[in-house]
Amino acid sequence: MITIEDNLKEAIVGESTARKKYELFAEKATEENHPEIAHLFKAVALAEGFHIKNHIKALSKITNSQVDLNQIFKLNEQEIKQQVSNTRNNLIQAIAGETFEFKKMYKGFIKNAKKEHTYLAEFTFNLARRAEKVHSKLYIKYLKQLDNNESFDPVEIFVCKICGNVELGEAPNVCPNCEHDKQFFIKV
Repeated sequence: MITIEDNLKEAIVGESTARKKYELFAEKATEENHPEIAHLFKAVALAEGFHIKNHIKALSKITNSQVDLNQIFKLNEQEIKQQVSNTRNNLIQAIAGETFEFKKMYKGFIKNAKKEHTYLAEFTFNLARRAEKVHSKLYIKYLKQLDNNESFDPVEIFVCKICGNVELGEAPNVCPNCEHDKQFFIKV
């Protein structure tokens, strides 16, 4: 039987892999002279880090033990580097990953957490799921601009330190995902 702890560990591995992948995608976008796309990849990589932190905190509380990321996730950088393509394909890959997370992975994890009456896990999964939806939409927006040969104006990007929500332009007064104040957003 798959436990809440298993779901949290799977989420931590998935988010850790995505974070590293997006960091590499940002490098590739910079190399291909797409600084604004690189900026978005960096922002979402940062957001994935907040998801990891939340999941680790939840797992620590649920198991009543100190959880270390290195016990759960072993980075195979060579394997991740092999997934790096051109910026367009990297955006497509990112859209697929984020969409899988919010449509399938987190949906199942939330259902399991509800069934097990594990509110803390349900809460952290919900925060991440809402943010992943936003990440996917932003990647789709940038892919459309790239495909239409539209120019990318420099834009400030803000990430909520609580839920990993990403906002373009300016931080909202209240995060639409977790309802925390503007002060919890950091500029990337």
